[in-house]
Amino acid sequence: MTTSQTRETVLEIPRMMGIGDAITRPLETEGRDLPQGTVVISADSHWLEGDIWVEHFPAHLKDRAPRVFFEDGGWEVELGNGERVMTPGAAKSACVFECVPGMNNVPARMKDLDAEGVDKELLFPQKFFNLLRVDVLEEKEWLARAYNIALAEFCAQASDRLMGVGMLNWWDPDATRDAIAEIKDLGFKTMMVPLAPGFHPDGQPIDYHGRRMEPFWDAIEESDLPLCFHIGEKPLNPASSKRGAMGIYTMNMMGGMRGIWSTLVFGGVFDRNPGLKVAFIESGLQWIPGALQQADMIYESFSTQLRPRTEYTPSHYWFNNCYATFMVDPVGMALLDRIGADRAMWSSDYCHNESTYGYTRSSVEAVFGTTTEENAKKIVGGNAAELFGFAV
Repeated sequence: MTTSQTRETVLEIPRMMGIGDAITRPLETEGRDLPQGTVVISADSHWLEGDIWVEHFPAHLKDRAPRVFFEDGGWEVELGNGERVMTPGAAKSACVFECVPGMNNVPARMKDLDAEGVDKELLFPQKFFNLLRVDVLEEKEWLARAYNIALAEFCAQASDRLMGVGMLNWWDPDATRDAIAEIKDLGFKTMMVPLAPGFHPDGQPIDYHGRRMEPFWDAIEESDLPLCFHIGEKPLNPASSKRGAMGIYTMNMMGGMRGIWSTLVFGGVFDRNPGLKVAFIESGLQWIPGALQQADMIYESFSTQLRPRTEYTPSHYWFNNCYATFMVDPVGMALLDRIGADRAMWSSDYCHNESTYGYTRSSVEAVFGTTTEENAKKIVGGNAAELFGFAV
């Protein structure tokens, strides 16, 4: 007869226990000295845009610009037509991390980074994800362009430590080259597009692997800039915001990137554009070994049915074209030999509730505790520096 043992938690970092909301967390200001030459780079952090769009929209569109303002305990977002894009109470709820001062104040942010031992950060959006529903073409274009201008201004306040991720026009492949040129002119060395791209201007659905998008991928490959996909585009559905909603929503949101990765692989995008570099952000590492195993099985078992049949096994494209970020992922790190130490990038996810804010030093130390010093240096900063062009 066997008896089961009950474990209170599978978390391995003591400071994660009872950590709570980001806004109330004490910073982890002390930790062990890292090996000489270690550079700590968060390959996924966030900033709070604030009321940036009305300032940067052209004059004839200013009345259509979305507004961001603090009201009733949180940062609200309102479209030009007066529609609120956040569900009732969501802004106040999000304040538990959006209201950390460093989210929109660079000096405060530098104090946080110094306290927790982070040298540099790659910045992704916060409120832009709430604006993906905008479908008026000129407004959509300026949502991205104004965002990029404002982000460049934010990063310029600490240009040696902050690097922005440009928002790329994803709905009009004929405009991709011009959009990338503008992103480069602003000083960005990487860019992002949504996981769920929506529709072309003519109302046709966007298929990233479709023929119509080939100029899009050609322009990205020619630019030599890596492209990022980030979780978190879909807001919490108010119809289901009852029992367990936040836990269910977050589990699904952080469930991995198998869908978009397999689209790029089996859709032949990497075959047509072998120079592409794609990073999958905030999805962790543990989804990768299973995805590679199953994708290679499909390649062998359905060889007569795959159209197109890729030139190489799917895992080939992972090890040659792809990267992923994680915050704390002991399962993924235990399978590092199946993922590749040069494919993994640590991040803090500053300053979300799922971020390492408050235990950042411990999360970095955990990387050194589970692999070789050489691998750990790559994972906590070296890989991000190489991929995104950080000066170190």
